[in-house]
Amino acid sequence: MRIASGAAYLKRAARQTIRRSIPLPVRKRMAVWIDRQKWINADRRAWWSVELIQDLAQKNAGEYHKFLWSNHLAYAASYEASARFGAENMKPSRRMFFSDLRRHLDPSRIDPMRAPLSIFEVGCSSGYQLRYLETDLFPMAKELEGVDIDPYAIDSGSEYLRRVGSKVRLKRGDIEDLDRLMGGKTYDLILCTGVLMYLNEEAAAKVVGAMIRRAGALVALAGLASPDIDNARLQRSIPRDRDRSFVHNIDAMVTNAGGTILARRWEGARLVDGHTIYFVFATGNPQQERNVS
Repeated sequence: MRIASGAAYLKRAARQTIRRSIPLPVRKRMAVWIDRQKWINADRRAWWSVELIQDLAQKNAGEYHKFLWSNHLAYAASYEASARFGAENMKPSRRMFFSDLRRHLDPSRIDPMRAPLSIFEVGCSSGYQLRYLETDLFPMAKELEGVDIDPYAIDSGSEYLRRVGSKVRLKRGDIEDLDRLMGGKTYDLILCTGVLMYLNEEAAAKVVGAMIRRAGALVALAGLASPDIDNARLQRSIPRDRDRSFVHNIDAMVTNAGGTILARRWEGARLVDGHTIYFVFATGNPQQERNVS
């Protein structure tokens, strides 16, 4: 027991020494370099990519997550096209989300069996959810587009989508710049699942506002659920201790942006395939686009 605790202490001390003695920009380059060394065990590569910049997670959680996603590191590496595409690979928590989405559609504004229908996904990864919408929920959709900061996910997903003849189109971009990325376009349906958790409160609210302004019919959102109190009662966003991801009051972000909440689901600490359940479905307000500078 003493030997084990002594080894743990030495490892912790070594990590702290590295972080104190090597500038953060250099450690970022080290994290990327280590991840590209495929002869190193994948779990060890992921561990080092996080440990080398753990101080950034404490100082600026938003920048920490952006660095990992934009370089396809740590948790981002699990988003491989071969393991994500196909209805059989859709996780139960996402099936719940899409089932709720269908239930809350206004058929006078969005009819799944009639074209034209335009869909945009914020934080689309490799496009596997857009492909699921194309094949299983909205087969008549004319436009299916998405944006993500992860270049590997965009490239690998686009290659797969071209190969299967999909209409889905992906592009790389930082969703914090969503106003510019979406330009003056509006979409019938805009969705964003499991993405706002990686943005701080100010950035997340800005992204939600952009979605509300550009959604002709429905905005569908999924975020981290607070385990103890309904997210709608949170006075501020809270960074989760274990991974510095954010628990937001998405309800407030929607209403502050001029949207109207149609339906929501909050299930607290309950886990479905490792995910908490917090969904918000709202109407957009595209006429506000006229006031966007």
